[in-house]
Amino acid sequence: MAVDLAPVARSMPEGLTVRTAAHDDIERVTEFLNRFATPAQWTSPSAARKFEELNPEPNRLALVVDDASGNIQAFGAVTDGGLFASPDRSWRAMLRVAPPWRRRGIARSLLGPLEAHAREHQASRVISGVRGDEPEGLAFAKVAGYTPYHERIDAYIDVHKFDPAPFEDPDAIASRAGVRVRSYAEIVRERAATLEAFQREALPAIWKMARDVPSPTPFPEQPPPFEQARKMFFESPDMSAEATIWALRGDAVVGISATVLKENGVAYTNFTGVARDERGKAIALAMKLRALRELKKVGARLFGTTNDEQNAAMRGINRRLGYRPEPPTTVVEKKL
Repeated sequence: MAVDLAPVARSMPEGLTVRTAAHDDIERVTEFLNRFATPAQWTSPSAARKFEELNPEPNRLALVVDDASGNIQAFGAVTDGGLFASPDRSWRAMLRVAPPWRRRGIARSLLGPLEAHAREHQASRVISGVRGDEPEGLAFAKVAGYTPYHERIDAYIDVHKFDPAPFEDPDAIASRAGVRVRSYAEIVRERAATLEAFQREALPAIWKMARDVPSPTPFPEQPPPFEQARKMFFESPDMSAEATIWALRGDAVVGISATVLKENGVAYTNFTGVARDERGKAIALAMKLRALRELKKVGARLFGTTNDEQNAAMRGINRRLGYRPEPPTTVVEKKL
């Protein structure tokens, strides 16, 4: 169903217009959002376009607010996640208004059609994250009927200053656990003739680990189709093959720490997971130490991660390594 933006347009301050986002807007929207992003949230326009091509999210609604010069001054979107849609029918929303235009009703005007769109698609609730350094965002969410229910914590480590001396060698840690830690670059070389077989075996193992990690919404039961998953997870343009570390028992995948290295020099852990029956053996620590070693070699400046507040084990490892946490992101929900 087409969205009626006439009421929203009438509510816009003079000089601003609202429209649905077009495919050609991806780069401009990404650049707008990057103006307010944390180092780990920063995304290259090319990576944003690549991800949208792999996960087009046909149910997504995105709204752009332009000024008279055609510059984006606000953006809002709501989506079911596409290939990553939650089985509980949670939809995710985000809103961003440029500072000169805040407190003028723009966010509230955009939120109405976004929520209506989610409701029309039988969403059970809309969720969103509010950064801890933006308390005005949480105040707005509460007034709009959203309730806090979950916390996520971003943390960073200065790669240049990290001192591995207090830690045992990661290969020794892994060996004591009976596993090997290998970078994806090493696996590509070692298994050149059987790489696709490795990828096919690894994907369900990763997915099982991911479903165990505390998160704001349930993880989908099944991974994306293999060809799409391969492009997302093994051929991503900013995936660091050197700093994406796997733990292997024989040829079986028992752990992964997936790392991206962005064009701004910031590395980020997309996911760290260990198989249930392999936990408590310091395998995650070994993988993180290997990743830090590789990132130092290539000159990454920061290494970021995000952990759910309930994930005490992983937060403990990061604290031990020297990660410094940012103010928590509060996840809020509004049931529809």
